[in-house]
Amino acid sequence: MHLDAKTYYSFCFGTYSSTALVEAAVEHGLASLALCNINSTYDHWEFVKLCRESGIKPVLGVDIRNTATHCYLLIAKNNDGLNWINKFLSVHLIEKKEFPTDPSALSDVFVIYPNESKKIEELKPNERIGIKPYELKSLYNFTPTEHHVIHQPVVVENKEHFYLHCLLRAIDQNILLSQLDPKTCCNREDVFVSPTKLLAQCRHHPTLVTNTYKLLDVCHIEMDFEVDKTRQVFGGSKEDDFILLDKLARSGLIRRYGKRNKKAAERLDYELKVINDLGFTTYFLINHDMVRYANEQGFYHVGRGSGANSIVAYCLGITDVDPMELNLYFERFLNPERTSPPDFDIDFSWTDRDEVCIDPLIFGQNRVKI
Repeated sequence: MHLDAKTYYSFCFGTYSSTALVEAAVEHGLASLALCNINSTYDHWEFVKLCRESGIKPVLGVDIRNTATHCYLLIAKNNDGLNWINKFLSVHLIEKKEFPTDPSALSDVFVIYPNESKKIEELKPNERIGIKPYELKSLYNFTPTEHHVIHQPVVVENKEHFYLHCLLRAIDQNILLSQLDPKTCCNREDVFVSPTKLLAQCRHHPTLVTNTYKLLDVCHIEMDFEVDKTRQVFGGSKEDDFILLDKLARSGLIRRYGKRNKKAAERLDYELKVINDLGFTTYFLINHDMVRYANEQGFYHVGRGSGANSIVAYCLGITDVDPMELNLYFERFLNPERTSPPDFDIDFSWTDRDEVCIDPLIFGQNRVKI
């Protein structure tokens, strides 16, 4: 019944690692757990994988905040809901807009408002009011409706670790610990609570428990960790992709080395064979397309790391380090014995990075000029 667990991906707020959070959930006998980090979904994949390995049902969401002000929780009912949440976050974070008081979320997303922030009659079918167990003592003549759920946050391991949380909050605000406003911190009670204790705390309001279980029960996230999500084809087919890569690389070879450099040509042949045999032709074409687009826009960039060991990358313009001149070994970047995929380290200015990475034209269409 924990709808709001956080890890240290709630920067300068949460104290748990993803692994430690799931391990603690197992120790407390939880059957399901919702991850809601502050304005971020960074560790969703890792969290789902850890939960599945531990026999816990993962539920994914986000804690929406404007600076230190908690607005609401967004919890995905399914993958469509999760997709909407990520788009909602991206629009507001990239454009640096404040989050609205009403997110107008899809029906695939639960919106959980803090207590007393909304009137019951104003709520939509997918909206709820979250009641913290420790708030029940101060609620006079409270009668829960179908729109009320238990909102038990999990921020720190125990009350002793609350001090660590406070240090993080002071660091975040660049102030002394003595200057810290308690309103910017979590509550000391924001820890894991066993199902038995939660039931006892809510014994006079069983509707709260039922509603919370119902909410968790309808949430289902599908993530396939077995299938490679990497784009498999850049053009019409894998065969066409290799023809294109071969043509681009040989054109670049002439530009970089001239027409009579036998050693460079032999190395190019070798690298192209390894790249094709290991199935990374499309990966090289995608990076070439990204760099070509950056050059067209005048965006300064640097290709570095082990990718600079590849003469194919050098001929494509992905890197500007001559591996022949510096005697750099291609095998450090890619070889038949390597089990993990290679990666190019390409640095862009923070002023250009969003356009290069987010512009759908870059990866949505093939614009390589032959």
